[in-house]
Amino acid sequence: MNAISLGPVVFETGRLAAVLAIILFTVITGLLTRRGPKGAESWAMWAVLGWIIGARIGFVAAHPGDFAARPLDALAVWQGGFAPLAGWIGGGAVLLVAALRGRRAVLRPLLIAAVLTGGAHRTALWLMPRPVMDLPVITLMAMDGTPVQLAGRDRVMVLNLWATWCPPCRREMPMMTDLADQMPEVDFLFANQGEDAARITAFLAAQALPAQGMLRDPGSHLMGRLNAVGLPTTLVFDAEGALLRAHTGEISRAALRTLIETAKEP
Repeated sequence: MNAISLGPVVFETGRLAAVLAIILFTVITGLLTRRGPKGAESWAMWAVLGWIIGARIGFVAAHPGDFAARPLDALAVWQGGFAPLAGWIGGGAVLLVAALRGRRAVLRPLLIAAVLTGGAHRTALWLMPRPVMDLPVITLMAMDGTPVQLAGRDRVMVLNLWATWCPPCRREMPMMTDLADQMPEVDFLFANQGEDAARITAFLAAQALPAQGMLRDPGSHLMGRLNAVGLPTTLVFDAEGALLRAHTGEISRAALRTLIETAKEP
């Protein structure tokens, strides 16, 4: 779907592309500075750090309400959420510091590496296959055993695939159920993969979580139908049931809200 499984490790394609871009940037910088100037590699790593910090600060600043109650969530970069433009500003600030400290000789190779890496990253994202699929016509079970048809709701839907044994699933579930309560115009469905009702009920009771929107998929059929390679997986469908965005791994409130707002746009 939107993730790649390398053995037991699952990489979301966007994150994998970002990691490869960082590696490419440092490699190009090294090749351009084999014979000088000295110290360019160190400035390259500072530039990467400046991009990451700037992009994260930009994203957090754009979603103050989502981080106000839990400011430490701003440090949870693994949950996703970066503002690329702010990242370039952060990286540029590092280069400005280099210039002010008399290290102008390192600017040329770093700028060339940044331009080449930026172009390669955008090309890689453009070439990556985008999932084209509709919400599957499949019947799941509510917690009381009532059959529930997934498709045909005519509303934006957030579908979360999860399990009680999955630590990131457990961490993000309170946030997701709270967001579902705040956004009644969006269908939030939580399809448990492969577990019995007793285990799910015990987990919900222990965490004081509502059973609303909780579904059972005892055979984990959705994992195959949606080409999901790991848990948790969160998918956003438009009102016609077309998949718009997908995220593999733990997701933050702000990142999930961003996905939903994108789906609600005309």
